[in-house]
Amino acid sequence: MYDKSIEEKWMRKWEKEKAYSFNETDKTKPVYVIDTPPPYTNGVLHMGHVSDYSFIDFIARYKRMKGFNVLYPQGWDTMGFHTEITVEKKYGKNLDEKEFLEKCEALTTDNLVKMREQMKLLGFSVDFSREYITMSREYKAKVQLSLLLMYEKGLLYIGDHAVYWCPYCKTAIAREQIEDKEEKTKLNYVRFDMEGGSAEQLTIATTRPELLHACVAVAVNPTDERYAKYIGKQVSIPLFGRKVKIIGDEDVDVSFGTGAEMVCTFGDKKDLVIYHRHKLDEIKAIDEGGHLLNAGKYTGLSIQDARSAIISDLEKEGRITKKEEILHTIKIHEDCKQPIELLHSTEWFSKTTDFVNEIKEQANKIKWIPEITKRYLMDWANYIDWDWVISRDRRFDTPLPFWICKSCGYIVGADKKSLPVNPRVDAPPVDKCPKCGGELAGEKRTCDVWIDSSITPLVIAGWPDNKELFSRAFPSDIRINATEIIRSWDFYTIYRVWALTGNIPWKNIFVHGLILGPDGRKMSKSIGNVVSPEELIKTYSADSVRMWAALSGTMQGDKALIFNDVKFAHSFINKLFNSLEFARPALSGYVPSSSDMANTDIFDKYMLSRLNSLIKQVSSAYEDLRFYDAANAIINFYWHVFCDYYLENIKYVVYGDDKARKKGVQYTLHAVVDAVLRMLAPIIPFSTAELYQSFAGKDVHAQQFPVADEHAIDKDIEEKGEYLNNIISMIRKEKTKNKLALNFELTKIIINVPEKYYTLLAENKHKLELIAKVKEIEVKVGKEEGVSIAQ
Repeated sequence: MYDKSIEEKWMRKWEKEKAYSFNETDKTKPVYVIDTPPPYTNGVLHMGHVSDYSFIDFIARYKRMKGFNVLYPQGWDTMGFHTEITVEKKYGKNLDEKEFLEKCEALTTDNLVKMREQMKLLGFSVDFSREYITMSREYKAKVQLSLLLMYEKGLLYIGDHAVYWCPYCKTAIAREQIEDKEEKTKLNYVRFDMEGGSAEQLTIATTRPELLHACVAVAVNPTDERYAKYIGKQVSIPLFGRKVKIIGDEDVDVSFGTGAEMVCTFGDKKDLVIYHRHKLDEIKAIDEGGHLLNAGKYTGLSIQDARSAIISDLEKEGRITKKEEILHTIKIHEDCKQPIELLHSTEWFSKTTDFVNEIKEQANKIKWIPEITKRYLMDWANYIDWDWVISRDRRFDTPLPFWICKSCGYIVGADKKSLPVNPRVDAPPVDKCPKCGGELAGEKRTCDVWIDSSITPLVIAGWPDNKELFSRAFPSDIRINATEIIRSWDFYTIYRVWALTGNIPWKNIFVHGLILGPDGRKMSKSIGNVVSPEELIKTYSADSVRMWAALSGTMQGDKALIFNDVKFAHSFINKLFNSLEFARPALSGYVPSSSDMANTDIFDKYMLSRLNSLIKQVSSAYEDLRFYDAANAIINFYWHVFCDYYLENIKYVVYGDDKARKKGVQYTLHAVVDAVLRMLAPIIPFSTAELYQSFAGKDVHAQQFPVADEHAIDKDIEEKGEYLNNIISMIRKEKTKNKLALNFELTKIIINVPEKYYTLLAENKHKLELIAKVKEIEVKVGKEEGVSIAQ
């Protein structure tokens, strides 16, 4: 039976011995580098994280056993919106910058310590001496250096452009930080008057009447016969009286509403496209806090209040002809879950639209596992509308390392020797603007958090200082992450690493699905469906949780957390311990020798053939990162072939007096236990460490991964062994049917078999009598295969 005290024992032993430290001076082993996803330190790890990091640890442990010098650091994504909000809720919004940042760092450090301990509890073999923390001075310096280098290459610029803006957070956000949300809303049908006092009217359906004041055109589809005659004419905007032109644009959906649309600056992306295509005027409609601008008496109202007031006034004037409830998709900020807007803002941008082909080129040089996941990145790259907006109006992020001339706008970068810098408080590297002599003002904004994490393959390989390590450790061998961050972390890492080095960031990328909560939804603290690994470790064990991860099969898609799966993993581990209680005394004092092969019989040879077939199968699965296939194959073999049959089949030998036969059994038993424990070691490290120590007196994690002996694989023997086991199963069933104990000794049974199996049964009749506890077996050739108890 599994004893959970072994977890603490091995965890502390590995920690004390620094068992998993990367040996930078060892030039004899090939280096294998893992670019791990840095979790955001706004809480603790949940079972979604556990699945992710278990996959990573399976790879690390397997590669060590294959002879690699594994570089497996852990990163921590420490800065951003959630931490700021938590600190503001706890301490208020009136802290000065120094105190605010100290509170953010303290909260983050506290969470980081808890998460690090969770990783140790789960047996993750991370080299914590090489961890990186994005809020550290060292990491910020590297981020800022990367920005300065990209600026020197002309890849960064300040521009005035429409950007996605979160009024709640009061900051620009990038496209990948946006989520779609469906909600019910009202589609309001509003009457517009045609030009020249005409009695004709044009009805337009809109979900955003609060943007009437920012309407700069009315668009219709030129193929729509209802409205084609109006193109070029003007209409008067209700409540505001301003006249705008009716234009033709093929993007207008003739089936939505009335087929005529307001073009506002900016209601949505289509408005922006039509605005640029037709070179329309812009009216700034909403300020950074989500209040109306240039809206007459409605100026200063929040979006929601303005909507209510404008609808009320339209109804008073009889302008609303109909209201229709519809299901409408809105864009929300993934962090705060509040609606976003499209606003013109002066921001920092990184040039991505000019380099879409280069990004896709680099992506094609990487092996994607599974291959289909590359399509997500390609699709994302194909629909980039504007450059990456990288500036954020936050405080707890890496500062942009620039000063800007107040007079001419000239940009001065930080001195690379002085990094990291904070231009909000630090003096510029020069006294005045090199271009016009004007005063320099420090940039107050910070970076998008993806700027921080998109250089991880460089940082873990020693960039920019450790050139010797960098030559061996870059590109990384593999990155592992969930499907949902392909469009962000993966896309921006490929782009930034290419921009800085001209190379790919990793040779392989393993993309897996998500672990969903028990309710089938993505695990989220805000939803309340998060499951803590500590609960399951306490009830079952750390290895049970790890085995559950291997069996989750999330490489093929998302999967809900089912507690019975953890229970099943736990039952297998108990089976492993209990079965070795039999094997250990049977192998007491035994020293394996190849000469003992001469004492093996058909049951031993069957096991050895099946074992070596398994080793081939499992090795292939590990190489292809098919952890479900590896774990499932081992479990099925060990439980249903080794335990259910072989251990039962050899008991008469183990407890008997035939010493020569016993050597053959011991040889086979040792081979199976030794190989199975080594194959399971990457998945259940605590159990295998304990069992292998008692079995072989060695550290299983320092052993080589098993290699199949092709000469031991004999498909003919496997077929015969399988048939003999089926006969044994039939005898057991016959005893059960007759309500007899399995250890009850029968006087005689008759076995009818096809002619092709008669010789096999006749040759092994005596063994079957000893295994099945039957005094006499009579074998007959018969058409009807079966076993019967002789009366």
